[in-house]
Amino acid sequence: MQLRGRQTQFYIDLLYGLGFAMGFGYLLFVGMNPLVAAFQSGLVLGYFLRVWENMSIYERILHEEVAAEAEAVVADEIEDTMPGEVEEAVAETVEGAVAEEAEDAVPEEVTAEVEKQVAEEMADEIKQQVGEEMEERLAGADERVPEHVRKRREEQRSQLDDAGDGTEEAPARRPSDGGSSGQP
Repeated sequence: MQLRGRQTQFYIDLLYGLGFAMGFGYLLFVGMNPLVAAFQSGLVLGYFLRVWENMSIYERILHEEVAAEAEAVVADEIEDTMPGEVEEAVAETVEGAVAEEAEDAVPEEVTAEVEKQVAEEMADEIKQQVGEEMEERLAGADERVPEHVRKRREEQRSQLDDAGDGTEEAPARRPSDGGSSGQP
């Protein structure tokens, strides 16, 4: 048995009525019992809350119906007075709503992928620019290095190349390291 709408309300009210009648009958014929009196007061309070809930529901339904009817009347009046402008306004509203929904529909994954690609492209571009700038600086640095430092560097490279032949020879120390140059 499925209860719907007014049928449900009828059975709930019937249960409340039977509970009232049985409780008052018990109190009237058997005598005063605090448990039954407390049960009766709970039934009364519950019934008042139920009536209040029904009034709130009916009031909300009434407000919704009045609002819907008022909207229909206003829409008819506006359509009668300004038919072309209403259609344009509705078209603009629909276009705006569609655009917003399209923006919301773009998944975050696409946004994340675009951000990742932009970051990679920017990193590559930065590396390229820094590399070009470093090459320019290094090319200019060779010109500024004094001749005696270049000779010493070439000597150290040749000593390292000789040490790679199997003879272990320590590379020459720089005077700033505290050792003598060319002595192991």
